[in-house]
Amino acid sequence: MKKLIKNLNDCGRLLQVALDFTRLSDAIRVASVVRREKETILEAGTPLIKSWGVTAVKVLRAIPGDHMVLADTKTVDTGRLEASLMAEGGADAVTVLALAPDETIGEMVDYGKEREIAVYADLIGTKDPLKEVRRLRRLGVDVVLLHIGIDVQKKLGLRASEITDLIGKVAREFSGPVAVAGGIRPEEVDRVVNAGASIIIIGGGITRAKDPKVAFEEALKRLSARC
Repeated sequence: MKKLIKNLNDCGRLLQVALDFTRLSDAIRVASVVRREKETILEAGTPLIKSWGVTAVKVLRAIPGDHMVLADTKTVDTGRLEASLMAEGGADAVTVLALAPDETIGEMVDYGKEREIAVYADLIGTKDPLKEVRRLRRLGVDVVLLHIGIDVQKKLGLRASEITDLIGKVAREFSGPVAVAGGIRPEEVDRVVNAGASIIIIGGGITRAKDPKVAFEEALKRLSARC
């Protein structure tokens, strides 16, 4: 069984820390102070991967702990190739954009089955999330990610914790693990969980906190995982 799915089954919920840095040293600094147990996912954010490539994944994998590592590749083509590069670096999960062609998503899903790598489909930028969720369910992705991007947050002042109705609709439509990202603060984790999310993704709420360890612990407490 894929490690991420097994840990989700065991823990009920997972906390993912988005390390959206461009400097590897900053990612290491935050990753080194948070609790790295089976309910924790360290995300090699897209800026980190664009700056450091698969090395970022290898470094997060090498940090001692029982955590998982996700490579936020946001793949739109060459699904098998990009998934294989990240898997060889030690990733437990990768991301593909829901906007990608069926063929690309299918290639990544097939590779994920072969290598027991979980595949997130990121709904960022989609105009009809519920319609896309039905398509993604058919294509066999492991997780759907409801994601409000940073530019949208800045321009519209909209954060993921404010779309609880949509989170619930996506969770009912997909009937599988739903991840949510987009400006979530540690003190809002229980609200997002109660809306239907099982994987909570926090970036700046932890990484830019005065004390990332304290912020992480607050989020973990509100996650109420079984682990």
